Formats: sequence, structure tokens, C-alpha cells
Amino acid sequence: MIIDRYLFREITGVWLAITLVLLLIFTGNQLVVLFNEVVTGDLVGRQVLEMLGLTLLNNLGLLLPFAFFIAILVALGRMHRDSEMIALAACGVGIGRLLRSIGVVAIGLALVTGILSLLLSPWAEYRMQRLVDEARSVTEIGGIPVGTFRSFSAGGGEGVFYVEQVDVERGRLKEVFVQMPGERPLEQNVIAAEGGYQHIDEQTGQRYLILLNGTRYEGIPGQAEFRIVRFEQHAVRIDTRRTYRDPRLRAIPTARLLGTGGLEESAELQWRLSIPFSVIPLALLAVPLSRTSPRQGRYSRLFSAILIYIIYANMLGVARSWLERGETPQFLGLWWVHLLMLLYVVFEVARQSGVRWRLAARGGGA
Repeated sequence: MIIDRYLFREITGVWLAITLVLLLIFTGNQLVVLFNEVVTGDLVGRQVLEMLGLTLLNNLGLLLPFAFFIAILVALGRMHRDSEMIALAACGVGIGRLLRSIGVVAIGLALVTGILSLLLSPWAEYRMQRLVDEARSVTEIGGIPVGTFRSFSAGGGEGVFYVEQVDVERGRLKEVFVQMPGERPLEQNVIAAEGGYQHIDEQTGQRYLILLNGTRYEGIPGQAEFRIVRFEQHAVRIDTRRTYRDPRLRAIPTARLLGTGGLEESAELQWRLSIPFSVIPLALLAVPLSRTSPRQGRYSRLFSAILIYIIYANMLGVARSWLERGETPQFLGLWWVHLLMLLYVVFEVARQSGVRWRLAARGGGA
């Protein structure tokens, strides 16, 4: 138990430090992206912090396994360099004991990562999509930037829409002009309002423009008979399509993916399951990879370990693409990549155990 606590303390300390560094780097890069989206009108300034938090939550499941893999490599590498592993081996702590101790921690982390990957990440992705749609509904009409005359679908015909100004922070439109077909044949309606805002029906997703303090002119062009209606509030349906796009595949709840048999849905589900599962082979592989001699540097095996991780991640991406295109059966999916990784772990462990067995045999013969 003392040895297990010592290993846990050493690895956890390094893991938290690496995770913090990765989060700081990711946060800095993401802030640049988000502020650029604010400038281009894809986001509203007040949404930046929420979008940043959602992005971190969405990607945390990918950062944790990689940070844990590197943490084991660095922590055990230091113990090899300082000859602590030799002392542990003299006490009967071999690679099997190390694998069991680290495997228990890896299973716990896999459960946490599974919650992130299967539950929280899809929710964060969906919420991010809604924020983007809400921001665009403030600064755009039907996907068209404000400030110019643009057409839109209205009442079975085409209308014209113009907005003079937009208060982005308050979500208000100023000096609004609308021309649209009327209820009678050939009738046209012209509306001029001091301001307005957009309202989206949560159930239908239909977009409405709520006009404030304006005048509506109804009549047939070329005829003297027309009607003038002054109003304090008037609703105009902008179009008949849904404002919120259907959720992207990454935003679909995992429970819904379980009930579908499509290739893309199956690939997405297996990808979400692969993220927590990858914690275990990566953690076990880090044990034999961390073996260094006292004369080697602490980070001598780091480059090769990162290269192995990149190959592993890329192979999962390739397997996902093959599954989406139907080139591999669904039961095989992404799991053949994990199987290859586990076989490589067995190879590395057997190779290191064989080296130690030969060294022990030589020592006994002497």
C-alpha cells in the first residue's frame, strides 16, 4: 500500500501539472479564435466566457488521457533515472506490480473520461451550436448581414427586408423597413418601424421579427385605396425554415445514438467509447516505455512516446472514416486499432520482462 500511494502521488502531481499547462495553452489559443469570431459577428461579446467554458469541457476528455500518458512516462522515467526502480525491484516490485497499480488509477480516470465523452461533451457541443445560432440571429436576418436590402420568404412570396442599425449587446434592431406580399392578390404591405427584435419559437424553431412603434401600409400598387395601421408591436414571420439547425452528429446525445443503425452514428458512438477506453492501453504502455538508464535524460523516451500517441490517434481517425464509408463492418469498427495497441503493450512488457529475466539468469549463473 505504501508503494501504491507513493506511485499515485508521484504520477498525480505530474499529471495535474501537465493538464494545467495544456489547459492554459488551449485556453490562450481558443480565446484568440473566439475574439476573432466576435469581430466577424459569429459571436456576441457576452458569450465569450460561456463559449470558452463549453469548449474546454468539450475537449477535456481528449486532454486528460494524453496528459496521464505523459505523466506516467515522466514520473516513472525520473524514478528510473534516480535508481528508485532498482530499489523497488530489490523489494520485489516488478513490472507486473507497476501495471496493476497504474491500471487501477487508469480505470478510475477512464470512468471520468467516459462521463465527459458520453454525457458532457455532446451537451457542450449542442450548447455551443445554440450560442452560435443565437448570435447570428442577433446580427443577421435569414443568414444575411444587416445594412442592405435583402429578400426573404414571406407569405408564399418574396419580401424585402432592411435594418439600419443593430444593437448587438441588447439584441435590438433600429429603423426597420419591411415590404412583403399581403393577404389579397396583388396586395403589398409596407412596414416602417422605429425598432424591433427577433423572437424564435422554442418549439417550432420559427423566426419572427417583433416590430415596435411603426406604421403598416396595406394596398395594391397603382390604386388609390390603401389602409394605414399604426402599431406599438407587430409580429412578422421572417421565413418558414427552422432557425436552429439540426444538431450536428457530435451534439446528439449518446442515448439517441444507441438506437440508430447508421454508419455515421455508429462511428460517432464508437469514437465516444474509444476516448475513455484509450486511457487503459496508453497508461499500461507508458510503464515499459518509461524504462531508462541512469545516464539517459528524464525526457529521452518522450519523443518516441508522443510519436506512438500520434500514430494511435491517427489510426483511430482513419478507422472512423472507414467505418463511416462502410469499408469496415460495424462490429469491427474502431476496436481493431485498440486491439493492435494492446498487442503492442503486451510486446513491450514481454520484451522488458525478457530482458530482466535474462539479467537475473546471468546473475544466478555467476
